Amino acid sequence: MIKRTKLTKNLYLKEVTLRDVRYVFKLRSNKFLTRYINPRKNDTINKQLDWLKGYLERRKNNEEFYFIFQIKNKNIYKNLGFARIIKLDNKTFHFGGWILEKNTKPWIALESCLSIYEYGFKKLKYKKSLLWINLKNLDVINYHKSLGARFVKKDKKEIYLSFDIKTYIKLRKKFNNFF
Repeated sequence: MIKRTKLTKNLYLKEVTLRDVRYVFKLRSNKFLTRYINPRKNDTINKQLDWLKGYLERRKNNEEFYFIFQIKNKNIYKNLGFARIIKLDNKTFHFGGWILEKNTKPWIALESCLSIYEYGFKKLKYKKSLLWINLKNLDVINYHKSLGARFVKKDKKEIYLSFDIKTYIKLRKKFNNFF
């Protein structure tokens, strides 16, 4: 059975399964889309399948959540990208591995981001989200800052931003038309 959740107006969060390996591999092996995220050297579809098997074990223990963003047109669901909620602790989740299809419309970026925050804050009841972003990925850094993410620290490779539930509630009100 496909686990699919609709938390925003247009997008569904579909939990990743082993059947999604080709789609995940396609996006993860796209050098343009992954130029700022952790590289997977010598990756193969079989390695990706093994990684997904490990993920499913972590998912059983609610240690990680991996979603494909989908939009429904009539009775067909179209994949638009994916993201993960990882490194969970008592009050904080990390939003990472966010990849959208090339040439995706800007509203999909916003709504996919809102849907991950909605899941983390409303469904999982976390109080804060942390993001770590490659310093070269200026568009994504500026994007999250424009949504209200605050600077935490930076090192030689990455900037760390924080996004709390109070900021999310304001953001949700601002973009109420996406719900």
